[in-house]
Amino acid sequence: MDTESVRGELLAEVASVEPILAQHARSSEALGRLDSESIEALRKTRLLRLAAPRDLGGLEVDPVTQLEVIEALARIDGSAAWCAGILAGTTAIAGGYLPAASSRKLFAAGVPTMAGQVGPSGRAVPAAGGYRLTGRWKFGSGIHHAEWVVGGGFVQGRELPAGIRLFVLPKDQVVVHDNWQVAGLKASGSSDYSIEDVFVPEEMTVAFLDTIVGNVVTGGAALRMGMPAIVTPFHAAVALGIARRALDEVTRQAIEKGRGFPPSPLPTHQHFQMSLGKAELELASARALEVALLSSLWAEAAAGATPAPARQAEARAAATFVTEVAQRVTTAAFQAMGGGALFDDNPLQRCFRDVHAAGQHFIMSPTAYRALGQFKLGQPDANPML
Repeated sequence: MDTESVRGELLAEVASVEPILAQHARSSEALGRLDSESIEALRKTRLLRLAAPRDLGGLEVDPVTQLEVIEALARIDGSAAWCAGILAGTTAIAGGYLPAASSRKLFAAGVPTMAGQVGPSGRAVPAAGGYRLTGRWKFGSGIHHAEWVVGGGFVQGRELPAGIRLFVLPKDQVVVHDNWQVAGLKASGSSDYSIEDVFVPEEMTVAFLDTIVGNVVTGGAALRMGMPAIVTPFHAAVALGIARRALDEVTRQAIEKGRGFPPSPLPTHQHFQMSLGKAELELASARALEVALLSSLWAEAAAGATPAPARQAEARAAATFVTEVAQRVTTAAFQAMGGGALFDDNPLQRCFRDVHAAGQHFIMSPTAYRALGQFKLGQPDANPML
């Protein structure tokens, strides 16, 4: 499969859904999830299966392609990009790490949509042939649109971290709690969900450690990136796309904006000129860093080696840095437009809310910098997931 041609095709598919996603962004926010027109538009493309194993009907694209496609979606609407990226990524991890027979059965009728949280918030009691799972998970982004759900849990009586497993079960065995009333990424539908004493067969579970170290069952290098590197293209892409939209918006809106007394055109203000020029270079530099690092990590995985823990820490820290730059750039654009940016019909206020919401994710925590520092200093307790 030619990488450049597939990337171009997927970006064309993003462009094809732009009118619908843009038109319905506000109605999706009011709903607290993507509305029916938006999710159906995405389902008609290949975007929700861009990361799933090729042997199971997915595209299994490289991380830079993932970055560019999710980034393009985020330029349209951050929530749509977040939702699509989570659905695609969760499906890819489940398909790549479940036992091969289970994956083939699960994907037999086509690539399913999956959502969920790999964090071990559940408790699993061993039972004949599997486990009985109970728990409540937060931040189930995209779960309203999923057919299957993933939840991480601790297996009773087993030592950590080996005792952590991922459980895959049908959506109809899960209770979704409609509690996603938030400031940003409002249409991502990242509601809590709970499972009460549901039996999950052994063959529908995955050892969490396998995802950490890249012991993929079905699929190749894209699924062998290891954790957290495998999720960093998504996080960086959402931030980059939102910030790009913010700069595009402020550049367009500034033409008709006057500030000062007597008012003068905003494009003639030296401070705005300098702020915009600096923001463009900051965003371009952060993006170049991310692309270079992902390309390097991808080369390691393609050569057959999951990037080492120190590289995992670097991947997480870089995505955190990219998100911080995106937040600064978006904030500058928002502030430049003054009171006009506050209105609900101004995309700048949604960009401002969404980029800050994206930065609240644990992967983007400032502890990522400390983790990288630990490895650089050779500390014995260095951990990429601080």
